[in-house]
Amino acid sequence: MDVATLDRNTLAMLEKPLTLKEALLEVSDFRIDRRKKYPLYEILMIAVCAMIDGAKGPTDFERFGRGKVKFLKKFLPLQNGIPSHDTFRRVLGKLDPKRFNAAMVKWLESVADVTGDVISIDGKLLRRALTTDCKMPCIVSAHSHRTRLVIGQVKANEKSNEITAIPNLLDVLYLKGAIVTIDAAGCQRKIVRKILKRGAGYVISLKGNQSTMHDEIRAFMQDPAFKAKFKKAKTVDKGHGRIETRTCWQTDDIAWFEDRGKWAGLRSVCMVESVVYNTKTRETTMETRHFISSLPVDPKRALEAIRAHWGVEAMHWILDMDFDEDRSRARREDLAENLAMLRHVVINVLRLDKSVFGGISVKRKELTWDDDKLLRLMIAA
Repeated sequence: MDVATLDRNTLAMLEKPLTLKEALLEVSDFRIDRRKKYPLYEILMIAVCAMIDGAKGPTDFERFGRGKVKFLKKFLPLQNGIPSHDTFRRVLGKLDPKRFNAAMVKWLESVADVTGDVISIDGKLLRRALTTDCKMPCIVSAHSHRTRLVIGQVKANEKSNEITAIPNLLDVLYLKGAIVTIDAAGCQRKIVRKILKRGAGYVISLKGNQSTMHDEIRAFMQDPAFKAKFKKAKTVDKGHGRIETRTCWQTDDIAWFEDRGKWAGLRSVCMVESVVYNTKTRETTMETRHFISSLPVDPKRALEAIRAHWGVEAMHWILDMDFDEDRSRARREDLAENLAMLRHVVINVLRLDKSVFGGISVKRKELTWDDDKLLRLMIAA
């Protein structure tokens, strides 16, 4: 084999997407060698497979494993059998979530291109996982609009601490060429600087946490004398007994804004007016929201990015409805955060799989009913 061919093969190997197995093998094991009766990769793979079939926690993982030993041995060595629920709980409680997340981010970087994508960041409370001081942990996640994958997560002690958690999440994500959307909690100067440093643009909602800025931009954009000069785009969506019309006005005329220099990369401001007509009740409701952005004036693209933020909220709905996350009482050590990570891994595995048609709920049912399909999925993943 000549050098040129060797170089091409090496490049192809570097560009080849990682498999889930390769990613899980990269997760750093905290245990000393003499106590590794069950390889960490096997523990995590059993947990992922069990969650696809409806398991919710360590006790379910053990019961699934013991009931599916013959099936699991088709793609796992299982030299020492199935771990006990205590082993699952202890390992998942002490596993470093940051290292677990880093391995998953590396996996997703290899399978998803974020250039031109919209990455939405939002937090979700684990309502039953109350800590000893009665705080609800909050998992802050990053969601890709194009692929519908969860590309990273960090934990905040409670919803109000999203401000400190978001920069930590941005530090580990690959975002070059993407557009980041965050709700009003992320409207912080430190956060917009971090987004630009990571090579991305931003569209961030304005609300009361930046009350002066919000009031100034709202007064400017709603002034009829100026509003007529702004570029705008409109969309109309019909479905579920609703007709929703969204209109986005955007302008880069921000010379009047005295604090513009304090917001890194600020190039434009947007106003989105949503008018919803209920075809059953014949009632109309209206909502107006305002945004700051590092994007040049293109109201159609801005509206697409703002609309795409709905994806992370839909993912949170799936976690509650399909995975029953809000009822999980896991709270010891890092167990709650690592179980949240496993749920995200399962969502990603199912999103990446194209062999079974349907949404997350449909796929989980079909894979639970058909071991051959589940086996092919786990081998391919």
